[in-house]
Amino acid sequence: MSRVHAVVRDRRPLLYRRGADPAQDRPAHVRAASGLAWWRGHLVVVQDDARFLGFVDPATGWVDDVVLDAGPDGRRVFDAGLGNKKQKPDFELVFVVGVLLVTLGSGGPLAHRRTLLVWNAGDDAPREHVAERLHQALTDRHVRSGTALNLEGGETWDGRVVLAQRGGDQGAPDLLITTDAETFRAFLEDPAHAPVPETTATEVELGALDGHALRFTDLTAGGWFSAAAEVTDSYFDDGAVAGSVVGRLSPDRRVEVAATVVDGAGARTTDKVEGLVPADRAGTFWAVTDPDDPAVPGELLLLALEG
Repeated sequence: MSRVHAVVRDRRPLLYRRGADPAQDRPAHVRAASGLAWWRGHLVVVQDDARFLGFVDPATGWVDDVVLDAGPDGRRVFDAGLGNKKQKPDFELVFVVGVLLVTLGSGGPLAHRRTLLVWNAGDDAPREHVAERLHQALTDRHVRSGTALNLEGGETWDGRVVLAQRGGDQGAPDLLITTDAETFRAFLEDPAHAPVPETTATEVELGALDGHALRFTDLTAGGWFSAAAEVTDSYFDDGAVAGSVVGRLSPDRRVEVAATVVDGAGARTTDKVEGLVPADRAGTFWAVTDPDDPAVPGELLLLALEG
């Protein structure tokens, strides 16, 4: 790894401003923060195991929730303990295309993960669509036979939409899947009928921590990404986390910076960083974490590159 480190300068639990509400199945906190984006001056967080969007106040960590429709069992939270993990939408990425906020399910063979949220800046709430055609096309074009689509990040760079495919499923590689931004925006206007955009894919080698491969967890502006080293070879099951990095890709999709996330004393943390956006100063980022425990709040981290 690079000698540059991403130092945790602040951390705050992601707590809902309105608290828990059993009637809406809303816990008191963001459970599995899994993606982050700036949209219309707001910091937006998505969760892989809950049907709520969150608008985060970076100064306090308080989250104003946006309630999405319940799942098929009437729940808005999903985990193994509830027996409904297979129904979770697995929202792992959120990004902006023009004026549209876009959230995609990770994909894979489970129908509930093949969904798409699109929020136009002029609308009061997002619209949800079945994205079977998009997810199946990406699977057919770019995913190794016998493995699964597992989208973890997305961003618009230089007129292109870039999606990050997390590897590791039976040794499958991490990928960057690229398409034209305007064509993708046109698809978002009518995802049920518009042609699925053409795409290309590039394999990316992210390195390892303690012998455990780093895998994409998010993309953000300027070619920056987050990745985590998780002890698992499954797209479905979580594992222990050896650590995370904040990195930057060169124009030819090679890793040119990989900064390990450390605490103020320089010790590597076991935070699973799942969402990343630039903060207000150069070399600083807001990040969110997934604790892989529904009883524990995800956290908002302020990271500073040093070294």
